[in-house]
Amino acid sequence: MVKETHIKGGYVFALLAIPFLNDTFLSDYNLTYKCILIIIYTYFAHLGSLSPDIDMRGSYISKRYPNIHKKLGSKFKHRGFTHSILFVSFIAFLSEMLVLYTNDNIVFICLCSGFFVGYISHLLLDLMTKEGIEVFYPVSINFSLLPIKTNSKTEKFICKFLNFIVIFLLGYRFYVLL
Repeated sequence: MVKETHIKGGYVFALLAIPFLNDTFLSDYNLTYKCILIIIYTYFAHLGSLSPDIDMRGSYISKRYPNIHKKLGSKFKHRGFTHSILFVSFIAFLSEMLVLYTNDNIVFICLCSGFFVGYISHLLLDLMTKEGIEVFYPVSINFSLLPIKTNSKTEKFICKFLNFIVIFLLGYRFYVLL
């Protein structure tokens, strides 16, 4: 999938998870602070939705964070380690440590939650492509659920459909929030 599809997918997953975030962590905060926390959460979902492609030279995220790409991404093939359950577990561990280190600070909870949701959305979208991903890295077997080609007409349709869902969910979430 291309960058735009991953971004829209990250937003859809983030918007779908907002009720859980709200009920679990945000219910005690006033509306203004809650909106700021949701913006932080959504921004990091956006960042997380692009992050697995740090292993791909020339991707948006590897250009934006070249030092991380040099240290991590250039050592692994695309859709390998950074697209695996092993790396997702590593991110979950780092997120948990960050939240514990900050004494359950709500900003870091929103930051980590958003990043994690976005990251998972990327993997699920790439799992729908013909190329698939190495879910069980270091076992180098690519798993694919659907035969969608990257940047094909089908993917462009999916991107437009995700965009429609984002607009709908944004309207609905703001309606419910207010």
